[in-house]
Amino acid sequence: MANIYKYKIVIVCIGFALSLNLWAQGKESSACNDISPLKIERTAGGAEHYSIDYKALDINRADYSDAFEIYMTPLDGRLYEDCTQQFIDGKISLDPQFFSCAESPVNGVLGNDFSRIEIYTYPDVVRTDSVTYAVRGRTKVKSVVRDFAGEIKIKKIYFMPDADYLDYYVIIADYSLREDTAQKDSGEFKGIFGAYGYIDSAAPDLLQVDDRNSVADSYENRTYVGTWQSYDNPNEAKRCVWGDYRLPFCFDFDIGAGDIMVNPEYKSPEWDRYMQWGDFEVIETENGERRTVYKNPWW
Repeated sequence: MANIYKYKIVIVCIGFALSLNLWAQGKESSACNDISPLKIERTAGGAEHYSIDYKALDINRADYSDAFEIYMTPLDGRLYEDCTQQFIDGKISLDPQFFSCAESPVNGVLGNDFSRIEIYTYPDVVRTDSVTYAVRGRTKVKSVVRDFAGEIKIKKIYFMPDADYLDYYVIIADYSLREDTAQKDSGEFKGIFGAYGYIDSAAPDLLQVDDRNSVADSYENRTYVGTWQSYDNPNEAKRCVWGDYRLPFCFDFDIGAGDIMVNPEYKSPEWDRYMQWGDFEVIETENGERRTVYKNPWW
């Protein structure tokens, strides 16, 4: 009889331990899929989409990449076509401009003080397998410039027929970009990349960056949402978001109605230079045209 009681005690203990483990896994899973900052809205045509409730953002949470992935993913019940396998099979391809810069870097925010970070990715983007692109470039924070190299791995590509505007595609990917360990105070960028593309009838197999609505106030594209983590301090990650024009999950950083307007609370010489177009100058080309160019390229 004593042995039976011992077995019962052991079984109860094992069951309790398993319950604790499952509870912990559930808590971890919940934390990784927290969509509390997101709310569902409808367009004039009745299509559902996520928007961001900026009042629900938590300043103590550095990584919003999981919420960004959900934000970019089409909602259940909405008409869309999953084109990921077509991409893997080579039936459609991505223009390398999704991952590279042209004549100037893109801007982003770093940390809780929303420091300005500039990112330039070189045009020599290489597709290394069916879903992976190798990229390299440089970052700049204040006067500090660092080199990086890494990978962008495509997770999903959706075709979105849009009755309200124009058909478009959604591209979602993981990214991991590692700064040179030999350079001082360097680290690694990780998170989710999201972009919008379209296919022109002149190139029916090529997805191009969708800049057809780039003059709109809310335009955002080729967006990276994630963290930067120092090699010297791997236990502390800083939020880092960058991309074309407007940036999501940036709290009260951008208070502009039409154009980007940096909140005075995050004022800095770097953001002042950005707001005053201090990085650019207008030049006249040989054929008499006027062009806006970056003054002092650092990449």
